[in-house]
Order: sequence, then C-alpha cells, then structure tokens
Amino acid sequence: MALDIKGFRARRRAARSEAAGSAPVSVAVAEEVTLAHRISQWLTENPKTIRNSIFAVLGVTVIVVLFMVLRAAAKDEHSRKLHLALEKYEQIKILPRGDARSLQMKEFGLSLKSVCEQTLSTVESAAACLTAGNALLEGRDFALAAAFFGRAASAYDNDAIASVARFMQAQAYESNREFEKALAVYKSLEKDYTIAKKTEMATFHQGRMLYYLGKYDEAEEKFSKLTRENEGKEFAAPSRNYISLLNAERAAKK
Repeated sequence: MALDIKGFRARRRAARSEAAGSAPVSVAVAEEVTLAHRISQWLTENPKTIRNSIFAVLGVTVIVVLFMVLRAAAKDEHSRKLHLALEKYEQIKILPRGDARSLQMKEFGLSLKSVCEQTLSTVESAAACLTAGNALLEGRDFALAAAFFGRAASAYDNDAIASVARFMQAQAYESNREFEKALAVYKSLEKDYTIAKKTEMATFHQGRMLYYLGKYDEAEEKFSKLTRENEGKEFAAPSRNYISLLNAERAAKK
C-alpha cells in the first residue's frame, strides 16, 4: 500500500514538472508568432510609409555622393585655375617695376577674387588668396590685399604658411596706415614665431607700429629688448636707429 502511495506521488510530481516546463515554451512560441504576425500586418498596411523611407535614404545617399563628386571636381577646377594664374603671375613679374606693372598686378589680383572668396575652402583657394594678396599689395590695393591674406591664413592647415600669410596681412595693414590692426597681428605672431626663431622679427615690427602710433615709451621698450638680447643680430642695429629717432622726436617736442 505504501509503495502504491509513493508511486502515485512520484507520478504526480513528474506530471507537475512536465506541465511547468512546457508552459513557458508555449507562451514564448505564441508571443513570437504574434510579433511576426504584427510586423507582417504592419508592412502590409503601410506600403506608402515604407516607400517614403526608402526614398529618403536613397535621397540622402545621392546628396552625399553628389557633394563628394562636386567637391573633387571643384578641387580639380581650382587647381587648374591656380596653375594658370601662377603662370600669368610669373609673366607679370618679369616686367620692370612701375605704374604699368602695378596696374597689371592689381587686375591680376582681382581676377582671382572669385576663387579666393569661394565658400568651399581648399588648399588651392588659400594659395590663390596668397598669390592675389601679393599682387594686390604691389598693385596698391592694400585693403583688399589684407582681406585676401586673412582668408589665406584661415584656410591653410600648415601653421608655418599660415603665419606667413598673417605677416603679409600685417604688411598690408601697415601700407594702408592701419597701424593698430598691424600691431595686433604682429603681437599674435610673436608667440607663433617662437618655433621658427623669428620672434625678434615680430617684436621689431611691433616697435615700429608703436612708434608710428606715437607710443614712444612702449616702442622703446620693444627696441631696447632687441638691442640687449640680439646684439650683432639682424634687428639690433635698426632698433638702435629707431631709439635715436625716438629720443630726437622727444627732444623736439620739449
């Protein structure tokens, strides 16, 4: 009798275990079937949404590809224009200096205006701005030359070339008698020129701008620094000459 009871209990436990194990599988299968059915139903009921989504993805892809193609084409076109411009620039430089050459330089610089001022900045457009700036500097259009040098400096990735463009921009400001703007550029170059060991150049030109602005004490401080630290070097003698001019002008004002 006891054995029968134990057997009954064992069979009942087995039945419960089997029922407990099979229930989750059935629920999972049911849920999977329901989800697949819902997805299929949604796809069937929303063909327009699906079509619009596909068109949107294709549209974005086409725009990206077109942009890349146009960018590459623009670079090629700018390279061609720059090459032709440099050839013409070299031809003008052969002419003797004078009004005729200055006029041609100005016209040449203006001819590169569209390439320089393009929205898409490239190395070629930066080189065009630098070349045009040099031509306009000789053509005595100092304001536009300064603007072109500024665009060239902002477009170059190479710090050394960018510093050259900024130095030329300061020269254009100076030629246009915009000494405050020139002074600001020279100040910014003092740190950048440390690696190139041309800090004294930036310091010297700062002194010159301060002299032209009538700030004699500040100018003398710059020049004195060069005479103390650079004796026998490039800017020591010119700095002493400017100090002499400063003292003479101070004496004349007394």
